[in-house]
Amino acid sequence: MSATTMNGTRAAGGGRYGSVAQAFHWLVVAMLAGQYSVALWLSYVLPKSAEGDLVAWHFSLGSSIAVVMVLRLAWRLTHPPPPAPRDLPGSLRLLSRATHWVFYGVFIVLPFLGWAAASADAARVKLAGLIPLPLLVPKDDPFGKAMQTVHPAIAITLLAVIALHIAGALYHALVKHDGVLGRMLPGRRADLEASANL
Repeated sequence: MSATTMNGTRAAGGGRYGSVAQAFHWLVVAMLAGQYSVALWLSYVLPKSAEGDLVAWHFSLGSSIAVVMVLRLAWRLTHPPPPAPRDLPGSLRLLSRATHWVFYGVFIVLPFLGWAAASADAARVKLAGLIPLPLLVPKDDPFGKAMQTVHPAIAITLLAVIALHIAGALYHALVKHDGVLGRMLPGRRADLEASANL
């Protein structure tokens, strides 16, 4: 029988992520889906007159993602995740760990690069669309201008890391059948999936 640890994960069979860790994960997923939709799709679908609103949404979501990721990182550092399956090769353990830390680093740093890029055009960023933030760099600052190219390039490259993460989840679910995917799914259904694959 599994026991629930103080950090909200279950100890037996590799355990599960707690409800707070799951909430952080799926909140970031939803915010990223919105962010990439605004940046890569809606700008081509909606009329030119909506461009200002899209930019405001992009700034709002980006700043919000940074805040949520800082909180998520703090939670991760104080609430260790469940261990990887014992039969997972060391190379895949390393890849999984590296992918997760890349996510933390990029999702925190990338919004600041975007903030600098916006500041170079004297565009004001509002945290969560409500709290105006100061310019991070002066207007026409060379670093900020450079970030107008670097920021979208990193964001596009990040899609490859996201694809790698999804591929890893599918590998565990469809090839390994080890219940790893179920550890991040809420509800009793995930409990049953994880138990069935032990």
